[in-house]
Amino acid sequence: MVEATLVARDACAWPVLTRLADDRLGIVYHNRPSHGFTEGDLAACVSEDEGAPWSELGLPAPHLPGTSRTHIASGLDHAGRWVVLSTGHTLRDGAMVGIQPVWYSTLRGDNARWQVDTAPRIDVPSSFCIPHGRVLALPDGRLAATVYRSWGQGQPSRTWMLFSTDGGASWGDSSEIGNGDTNEAVVIDRDASGLLAVVRTHRDHHLELFASTDTGRTWMARGPVTLPMQHPGDLTDLGRDRVLLTYGIRNRGLMGLGARLSKDGGATWGAPAVIYQFGEARDCGYPSTMMCRDGALLTASYSDKSSVHDGYHLLTVRWRLEEFFDPKPLGSISDGRPLAV
Repeated sequence: MVEATLVARDACAWPVLTRLADDRLGIVYHNRPSHGFTEGDLAACVSEDEGAPWSELGLPAPHLPGTSRTHIASGLDHAGRWVVLSTGHTLRDGAMVGIQPVWYSTLRGDNARWQVDTAPRIDVPSSFCIPHGRVLALPDGRLAATVYRSWGQGQPSRTWMLFSTDGGASWGDSSEIGNGDTNEAVVIDRDASGLLAVVRTHRDHHLELFASTDTGRTWMARGPVTLPMQHPGDLTDLGRDRVLLTYGIRNRGLMGLGARLSKDGGATWGAPAVIYQFGEARDCGYPSTMMCRDGALLTASYSDKSSVHDGYHLLTVRWRLEEFFDPKPLGSISDGRPLAV
């Protein structure tokens, strides 16, 4: 059974789930019902019970007057601190008139306050960049995160992986992911198998897969994994060479959350499934997925309308892999015999 839970009202969200060092789940999200055109913050909440209920845990990025903090990359550093890279926009009369600097925020434990470095050193081959996805603590002691730059509607965009050797105070040594039409990347570290990245393309908004066997210095294209208007995506390592892709579906007539499963580390992918439908929503997506202790999956997302709320909100969907990817055969319509899949 798929179970949807309301986490926060009046939030466009763009959530990122993180398994915290004390084994709780945490979410960082944008806390206003707008795509960054109104002043707003990045907020955090935590769950002691794998997704219900949720309690607030401060503001990783409180906005300055006349600005909005909207873009998020989140994860844990090597010391187990919750870390967030963020940026946003300068606003004037309801319009975005400039990009805000990247901030680096850290939190250790409930009793502490978020510590915000408003001037980390960022060395990237662009005048500005937007963090997205997950911050990774690599085995060699470095932190890694992905950023992108867009040049406007219909134009290509570019994505880089950045590295930090000083705990997040500075970021650089960039490597580009893709061929100049990529953004909103999410990367997972599969240990000996290397890094796997899913990225959104800008021209028709489908997802492409990339892999790196040299800790992100170079990237190899693995091909498309969704159709146009099915984006952005998230990757979850389920163990035993299984990788889960979850993604937003924004095709006309179907607004929802999709998923595909790979049983060979991302080399091949099974048929897609629609794990949740938003009905009459006009805006939705940006899933972030974690495995729960009981083997269920929890996907955080946002929408402007769903079964749990009418209006922009952050929600989680709890579901089980076997409900959608059980290997039982499909019967053909014509003769009732199992289809070869």
